[in-house]
Amino acid sequence: MHTMLFFLPMFPQADLVDAFLRANTAGKALVVLLLIGWVVAWSIMVTKFREYRRAYRESKRFLAVYQGEPHPLDLIMKRQSFPGCPLYMIYRAACRTLHGLIEARGINPAEWFGGQPTESTPKLNDTDMKIVRNIIDQTVDEQVIQMEKNVVVLATAVTAAPFLGLMGTVWGVMDAFGGLAIQGTATLSAVAPGISGSLIATLAGLIVALPSLIGYNMLTSRIRILSTMMEHFAEELMADLERHSLRK
Repeated sequence: MHTMLFFLPMFPQADLVDAFLRANTAGKALVVLLLIGWVVAWSIMVTKFREYRRAYRESKRFLAVYQGEPHPLDLIMKRQSFPGCPLYMIYRAACRTLHGLIEARGINPAEWFGGQPTESTPKLNDTDMKIVRNIIDQTVDEQVIQMEKNVVVLATAVTAAPFLGLMGTVWGVMDAFGGLAIQGTATLSAVAPGISGSLIATLAGLIVALPSLIGYNMLTSRIRILSTMMEHFAEELMADLERHSLRK
């Protein structure tokens, strides 16, 4: 019992609810706005971390399956599913482009996608391979944009939230000192409640900004890893297509 009484002075006597109630109207509005931003930031972080974890797991699984196939086009014939895998989206876009080019040149797609081209089968030329490469690069860019979607909101929260909180604090302090000028008394008991209420806005801004900063840095590093994986796979896919006599 005495031990508990000893630690009581270490805790703040005024809680956050009291500080919020002491804030002026503008401060309360900013705190509510920052609370909404906090909810939005956390929802984005949770969603994007789940998306990344799924994309990374499926990319690893896809690479293992792809590298185990003797021909780079065999996998598309098996119709395996890799949901949420950016590498598979690149592979599928390349195969669809190849299918269109093969049909346009009068080549039997079943022979190419079945891995059974013969010496008499017409080959794809350099222009065709450049088209495939352009589609692959375009798909890589689209997948990176998809992964970065809504991440900019976290960067905005990191920058804007502290300034919004500071604006609420400055506004509250101005009101507190303005009230003192009207009352004509400058005692600590008169100014302390207004300052305490104004500081809640700065605290709310920091509560929004700090998790957003950590989440933004972690997400950008993971997106960079996936982007590198996609670029490496794009090079590997093009090399495999050239190696399997898709060029003259």
